[in-house]
Amino acid sequence: MGGVGSGRWIRWSTRTTTEAVRRIDVRVLRARGYLGRVGFQGRLSWAVGGESCDVIDFTIESAAMGLRYQVRSEDDEEWRLVEERILFDYTPCHLGGMRTWLLCPRCSRRVAVLYGLAQRFLCRHCYRLPYASQGESHSDRMARKARKIRRRLVVTDNLLEPIDVKPKGMHWKTFERLVAEEDIVNCESWAGLGEVLGLLDEGFPV
Repeated sequence: MGGVGSGRWIRWSTRTTTEAVRRIDVRVLRARGYLGRVGFQGRLSWAVGGESCDVIDFTIESAAMGLRYQVRSEDDEEWRLVEERILFDYTPCHLGGMRTWLLCPRCSRRVAVLYGLAQRFLCRHCYRLPYASQGESHSDRMARKARKIRRRLVVTDNLLEPIDVKPKGMHWKTFERLVAEEDIVNCESWAGLGEVLGLLDEGFPV
């Protein structure tokens, strides 16, 4: 079995982001109904290229979840079994009930997500993992925002394609507002790209 962090858990690129590594998300555990089921045993897996790889077994306890997986360093041919407990923490919700958090095994920080970058699952602060958006230019951010609006409008992500069909069930007022917002950020995206490429002074049609 290819364990978490198999083959490369000692070193990683400084440009690695939170979106590029394996994760345990308490919100996913909650959505799947795992939390609160003391004794429940399951398996988490991640897909790369459409194929499942790197799996871990877990057990839900009353105030923690136990992890069981294998790791191997770059210089070690032998697989090593890792058994770790991730403690839960709780905070009250505004409308009643309790919200569950994960406690980072290294710094005890209360987080929603732990990342399996190396041989342990730790918070992004301990791994110094940036979000992908932190490395984006203004043009990139505007393009991402435009595509997010386009998804709400159920149209292609291609920023060159016009938006001329209102989604079924959407009010015209909402449709017109979203189209106007998309037009603004779309133009900012192209303007920023043109500036980076030095095309604005050449009359590039942005």
